[in-house]
Amino acid sequence: MNEQAKKPNKTYISEFKESAVKLAIETDQAISQTARELDVNV
Repeated sequence: MNEQAKKPNKTYISEFKESAVKLAIETDQAISQTARELDVNV
């Protein structure tokens, strides 16, 4: 893979991370589904 094809790493603020974890824990859907909806890795 050449340098131009690499995607830059995304950085997320701590509030987003905390909200994502809370959403994943408190909903009845799978964690992987929550991750897909937020466009983040599991």
